[in-house]
Amino acid sequence: MTVMKFLIFISLTSIFLVSCTIKVGDKPVERSESGGYISKTSESDGDIFSSIGPGDVLRITVYGESDLSGEYQVSLNRSIMFPFIGEISVEGLNNITLASEIAARLREGYLVNPQVTVFTQEFVSKRIFVLGQVKKSGNFPMRNEMSVIEAISLAGGFTNMADLNNVVVTRKETGREIRIVVNIRSIVNGQEENFYLKPGDIIYVRERFF
Repeated sequence: MTVMKFLIFISLTSIFLVSCTIKVGDKPVERSESGGYISKTSESDGDIFSSIGPGDVLRITVYGESDLSGEYQVSLNRSIMFPFIGEISVEGLNNITLASEIAARLREGYLVNPQVTVFTQEFVSKRIFVLGQVKKSGNFPMRNEMSVIEAISLAGGFTNMADLNNVVVTRKETGREIRIVVNIRSIVNGQEENFYLKPGDIIYVRERFF
């Protein structure tokens, strides 16, 4: 019976490890030296095409016009108050289209050729979720270029039972759900690049076996 139980344990362990390291989806992955899988596109490429939402903090720059440049927070009714222009609705707009809207209005009697950029400082309307072996599970506002380590820090850090080699990020892409296994220990040791999050990501810290 002891041998039989051992064989069953080995079989179940193999199935579990496979389920932890498979990433479903059409994005390429690379196998790390530690045995997990990481995304090839782990660096954040920004989220300029996402719609702006209530509470988001925007850094708006009008080149050469320091009085107009600064941080603006979107109100609950999805609008901002901008000098000279007044209230601007951001409903359905992203960073690029909002910059175009501001530039167009400033050309109406205020500036000849305004150059405007919009950068999302903090995605308050978009959140990430941290669960599992962390001290304070919950959902948190998505900041620009937020790494998985920053997200775990917001959740109070790891518990003593956390498996730093086996943190799973669940992400929705092109209508399907994918899972990415991130090795935090390798990132901290400089063996792998940092992993950057996207709005809606779910970070699950697994419990270690020993």
